Amino acid sequence: MKRKVPADCKAVCRRICLAGCLSLLLLSGCGEDAELELFYSEMEAFTDRAEQDFQTLSSIDPSSENAVNELLSAMDSLSETFAMLAEISVPEEFASIEEIADEASSYMSEAAGLYHEAYADGSYSENIAATAQENYNRAVMRMDIISAVLQGETPTGEAVTVTTEAARQS
Repeated sequence: MKRKVPADCKAVCRRICLAGCLSLLLLSGCGEDAELELFYSEMEAFTDRAEQDFQTLSSIDPSSENAVNELLSAMDSLSETFAMLAEISVPEEFASIEEIADEASSYMSEAAGLYHEAYADGSYSENIAATAQENYNRAVMRMDIISAVLQGETPTGEAVTVTTEAARQS
């Protein structure tokens, strides 16, 4: 039985950078804007928890007897963490990421559910697992877009469309 455990080292590195940037932004904003400070604090909490979840996921030994249970547990935790992301109140400065956060949460929730379905009753459905992996990848891609925006970068990728503030106002 072939078991796939999703892991993405590049995304993990990006998350570590995001955590560092959020920490710096949080410290530099001392008292200026309570809404922004709360946002940065909640994003930092999300990033820390997501980092733990991704580390747990990437440390699963696919040949282990408990690999499936560990995978399903890690995916459930990621789903809860991404739901936390969707609940964060986004200030106007970052309004563009609100819908992306909701989509990320939805995709991760779907991925977790599909992984449970793929491994239901001790069997393995490669087609369902592939769909779960695709949903997982979509959630991570959206998280990476959010990370880029919060780091002041312009998100890139074939699935990314960037609309500038000037274009939006015209």
